Amino acid sequence: MWPVVRNGFVRVAGATGVAALLTLLLYRTAVSATTATERGAFTVFWFAALIMSFGVFLPLEQVVSRVRTHGPVPRAAVLRPALVLAAIAVVGVVAVSPLLGLHGSVRLWVVTALVVLALVSALQYAARGLALGSGRMDAYAGALVADAGVRAGVAFVVGLLVVHPPGAVFVACVVGSALVAHAGLLLVLQRPGPDRAPVRTGAPVTPQDTTRAVLALLGASLAAQVLLNAAPIVVAHEGLETGAVAAYGAAFTLARIPLFAVVPAQSVLVPPLTRMVAEGRHHELRVRMAQLAAAVAVLAVLGAGFGWLLSGTAMDLFTSGELEVPRALMALLVAGCLVHAGLVIGTQALVATGRERRVLVCWLTGLAVAVVCALALQVGTGLDLSWTLAWSFTAGSAAAWLLSVLVLVQRPRTAPSAA
Repeated sequence: MWPVVRNGFVRVAGATGVAALLTLLLYRTAVSATTATERGAFTVFWFAALIMSFGVFLPLEQVVSRVRTHGPVPRAAVLRPALVLAAIAVVGVVAVSPLLGLHGSVRLWVVTALVVLALVSALQYAARGLALGSGRMDAYAGALVADAGVRAGVAFVVGLLVVHPPGAVFVACVVGSALVAHAGLLLVLQRPGPDRAPVRTGAPVTPQDTTRAVLALLGASLAAQVLLNAAPIVVAHEGLETGAVAAYGAAFTLARIPLFAVVPAQSVLVPPLTRMVAEGRHHELRVRMAQLAAAVAVLAVLGAGFGWLLSGTAMDLFTSGELEVPRALMALLVAGCLVHAGLVIGTQALVATGRERRVLVCWLTGLAVAVVCALALQVGTGLDLSWTLAWSFTAGSAAAWLLSVLVLVQRPRTAPSAA
């Protein structure tokens, strides 16, 4: 069993790495080939799409995967939460559209694309959850690579053949590739394959069960994505034609590359921490968490140094010399992303020890600190908006990370196994 799980994890981790590189190629093509206004509009769409897709629909993948692991799931138990989340996403997109910093026809096509993507994401994350839960790791990995490969490949060809293509073309690549790849994944799952889930015993899973479980995770998931991805959208209020939003978005995309290592890192770090909590080894847990906190701090400092040194070269390569940011801003963004990686690991450890409500508190605390920091800096110092948001993101992530550490080392009232 364990060799199979380990091999499946390696394949998924490898596919995630390939997909990440292809995603960087897509983003590079979009910001290099378009005009200033179009690349600004694409940047707003991109980060709004990240908030919506991961923030709203990732709980669907998590819940479907978990229940499918214990045996076959009725179709309605997947379809109902998917439709509920799709409705929440569509209403949310329309409601917040005035806050995107867009106007006229640009706002219309960005909002339309986000609404369509919401419907596609319901299919996407349901299919991923079914693949993970049934142990179809090859199919899951293939969908990741196919999704990223199709959109990057088509975007690259468009960038070569068309002079200053509209940003909507690259948005269509994103939405279309997600639909094609995950419709294909659903078709693959319909075929007989190595289903490693057991035959379900006990009470069947109901649509009400899965819908409640998904909604219980929604708040923390959405808060996490807003903290991580909202800043470039806020920068758009300076105007798309200024290039500030595109430059910030490109810099932040490079700075967050360390976040691609979070999944492998948490697979190594979270299980030992969970065992320490379950076995009551609280002194050892505090020592390990202190070591982990020190490691995060050291990595943040080192990352800031590398960000400072490599900022100019990295931005030139990534945007074909079209965009640039100050070295110190890149250093701050890299440090903030590394602290955020520690936060993700800390909250996943809380989930693994049965303290899901504390996870929501951590994310909301981080978001609140970020908002207060942004308001204080803007009102009190008049700092440039990009710098304000970079400091706010870093401060919010640090506050939430420290809170997750403090909560994790507390002695739980009940054993995690009873939760």
